[in-house]
Amino acid sequence: MGWLIAAIVFVVPLVFFPRATGYILVAALALLGGWALYDSLQNSRNLAEEEKVKIAASYDPVACALQTPVLANVVNGSSREVASVRFDIAVKRRGYSNEIGRLSRLLDDRPMPPGGQSHYCYALPVLIPAVAPEELEFLIPLQFVTFK
Repeated sequence: MGWLIAAIVFVVPLVFFPRATGYILVAALALLGGWALYDSLQNSRNLAEEEKVKIAASYDPVACALQTPVLANVVNGSSREVASVRFDIAVKRRGYSNEIGRLSRLLDDRPMPPGGQSHYCYALPVLIPAVAPEELEFLIPLQFVTFK
């Protein structure tokens, strides 16, 4: 919808003021270039802040119930307040490179101030092949952070 409005704003003057075509095109390019620069700077700032939010997963039947022994600890090392974090937990056998299980589309939607942390417990996924818990290694392959 925004592109349609922008096209109308710049095409209508081109039709009614053909002599000012060059000026209108330069103004349009400057406006689009400024918007692209702003968006790029905002995106790089968000990515830098997202990298400061750390997630660690481990097998911890002491901190969690026996039915949900996978502990996911989220720490907000960012200077901004986190609204939610979506992530996956991949399970590997220690010393091997292939995944034997995955917990997907997990959500931590508890607001976290800078320096805050939260933890959730999850059930162990079905492992193929079955592996003893002390041989498991947990990784966070995907993480998406939303800031307030």
